[in-house]
Amino acid sequence: MPADARSKFCNSAIRNYDRVMDNQPVQPVLRALHILEALNKETVTTLERLHERTKLPKPTLVRLLETLIAGKYVRRVSRRAGYSLTARVLRLSDGFRHTDQVVEAARPVMHALTAEHKWPVALATFDGDAMLVRTGTLRKSPLGTGPDYLDARLPILLSALGRAYIAFCPETERQTILSVLRLSKAPTNAMAKDEKAVTRLIAEIRKRGYASTAPMPGEPATGLAVPVMQGNQVVATLTMRYFGSAMTEEEATRRYLAPMRAAADAISASLAD
Repeated sequence: MPADARSKFCNSAIRNYDRVMDNQPVQPVLRALHILEALNKETVTTLERLHERTKLPKPTLVRLLETLIAGKYVRRVSRRAGYSLTARVLRLSDGFRHTDQVVEAARPVMHALTAEHKWPVALATFDGDAMLVRTGTLRKSPLGTGPDYLDARLPILLSALGRAYIAFCPETERQTILSVLRLSKAPTNAMAKDEKAVTRLIAEIRKRGYASTAPMPGEPATGLAVPVMQGNQVVATLTMRYFGSAMTEEEATRRYLAPMRAAADAISASLAD
């Protein structure tokens, strides 16, 4: 083959190879994203659990986890507990303007609930060591008075929203949350250090199927909260706030517990769809 023809052939082969390679996925990147998705299913995940979920060899998992830790997207909780996501992963969705799925699914259900029963309702998601109120119907409620808790972080063991979360989340997650709360110096987390009191509280909530706000001096409103479940995971908690002077807790549960549970189920169904 003449030299110029050979050169053209080689250049063409290189271009074709580059085009083929440009269309090939970068496997380590796909594996790292797969790990992030697996970590997102639980607050803390062991290496063994990640191995089961991703089907990746453990040496590969450890290497990719170390890379994600170096990038500050993952942190190692402990050798025994495993790994968890950091708040940095939220940066991955900064440019994505679609409203959070659970909030989007909850809004029409919550508005319908308030339209029928008049009391304001609110939805919160877990936020590290507290519950973050994501949306509510206070302004749509003719009975809505008092502070608007939108974007407020409420204590786990005192708020109805937090109590519903910790009572119905998986046991491993519950113990991790409690261990964090025990280290806290905030007075609102002091109850976490009383193991017997926490155990009694959780047992009572699970038996009743709902949580109520801890008694607070000077607070006229109280909450009735239920979990929004996806499988065995609590994706959010839903509360209805009513005046304790208007009705007893027994009357409130008789009137509103069934509609609250139906609303939580409707939100779960919408998420599944």
